Amino acid sequence: MGSLSKSRNYRGYSSTDEEDIIHEAEPWEIPNRTKKWLITLGTLVAVCLLYMFCFLLPKMFIPETKELVGIHKAEPLDVILTPVSSEKANSWGLTTLEYDDFSDDDDEEDEHDLRVSSDEEVNIESNSMKKSKERLILVGDVHGQYRELKKLLRKVKYKKERDQLLVLGDFITKGPHSFKVLDFLIDNDIACIMGNHEYYVLQNYATYHGLPQPFFVNGTAPSFRTTGKFNSDPEFLLAKKLKPKHVEYINNCPVMKELGQVPLHSKKTKGKYGHTEGVAVHAGLRMEFLKDLNAQDPEDCLEMRSYIGPYYNETTDDPSDKGAVSWSKIWNQKQKAGKLDRSLVVYYGHDAGRGLKLKKFTKGLDSGCTKGGKLSALVMWQEKLKGSDKVMYKETLVQQKC
Repeated sequence: MGSLSKSRNYRGYSSTDEEDIIHEAEPWEIPNRTKKWLITLGTLVAVCLLYMFCFLLPKMFIPETKELVGIHKAEPLDVILTPVSSEKANSWGLTTLEYDDFSDDDDEEDEHDLRVSSDEEVNIESNSMKKSKERLILVGDVHGQYRELKKLLRKVKYKKERDQLLVLGDFITKGPHSFKVLDFLIDNDIACIMGNHEYYVLQNYATYHGLPQPFFVNGTAPSFRTTGKFNSDPEFLLAKKLKPKHVEYINNCPVMKELGQVPLHSKKTKGKYGHTEGVAVHAGLRMEFLKDLNAQDPEDCLEMRSYIGPYYNETTDDPSDKGAVSWSKIWNQKQKAGKLDRSLVVYYGHDAGRGLKLKKFTKGLDSGCTKGGKLSALVMWQEKLKGSDKVMYKETLVQQKC
C-alpha cells in the first residue's frame, strides 16, 4: 500500500495540491468608466441612425414637397411675332401649307372677312410688353418621347432665341423619358398648357405628399381619378419622383393660351392668308363660352373629344357614346356659318384616335407618337410681301416618325 501511494504521488498531485488549484471562478465585471463610454457610444450610434433614416435617406429618395397653387384657365401668350422677309423665311426650308391640304368637312366657302394685314396693324400689337419672336411652334402630345421631340425640333431648325415653342399638354407619362422632357422644357423656358395627364399627375402628387388637391383659379377642380393601385399606377410612380422644379413648371401650365392673331385659310385667298384669333387648349372648347374663356369648364378643356347631339351643349371623352359627334366638325360648321360669338382657330391635341386633323378653324396635332405614329409640329410666322407694306400669316406642318 505504501508503494502504491508513492506511485500516485509521483504521477499526479497530492490532495493538498488539488485543493490549492481548484477554486470557484469569480464573475467578470465591466469597469464603470468603460460602461459610460459604451453607453455614450451606443447613444451616438442610435442618434446617427435615426437622423439617417428620418432625414438623410428621405431627402435622397423622397423629393422635397412643393405646395400647389391655383391653375389659371386662360392666359395670353407672352409673345408677338415679328414679320420676316421672304428670303429669311425661305432659308428655313419649310413648305407653306395650302388650303387644299386641310381636311375640311365640306367644301362650302364661308363668308368670313379674310384679310392680309399691314405692318401698321402688326406694330400696334407689338407695342405691348410681349417678347418678340420670329416663329411660333406648336407641338402635339409628346408623352415622354424625348428623342422624337429633339429630332422634330432639329427638323424645324428650332432656336430658342428666335422661336417660341408651345407644347399642347400631355408632354409627360406613357413614354420612356418624362423627366428628360420636363428638364428640357424647363431649361429652355418653353411655354405649356395643361393636359389631362399632367393634371392626373398633380392629383397623385398631392395624394402622395398629403397636400390639398390641385384647383383652378375661378373654378372648381375636376373629380379625382385614381385606380386604387398606387404602387402599380405609372402616373402615381411618376408623381412620387417629381422634384420641386418639375411640380412648379407643371402647376404653372394654364388650361388655355390665347395666341393672338393666327393664319386663317380660304379658297378666296388661295396662296395668301388672312388671320383671326387663335387659342391653344389640350382637348377642346365649348361653343357657348367664347366671349370669356375663363367661363369654360376645365374638365371639358382637358378631356373632351366629342359634343353630344342634337344640341351639342354637352361633351364626352368617349366618341362611342350615343349622339357623340367630333367637336371639331361641329365647331367648323358653326364658325363657317358665322353662328358663334367669336371667331377662333383652336389648336389642340388629346385625340390620337382621330389622328392629325387640320381644318380651317381647328388644328388637331396629336398624331399618336406613343402608338408608333408621328410627333407633329405646326410652325407659324408672319412674312412681308416684296415691294409692299403688307404682311401675310403663314404656317406649315412638320412631322417626325416615332
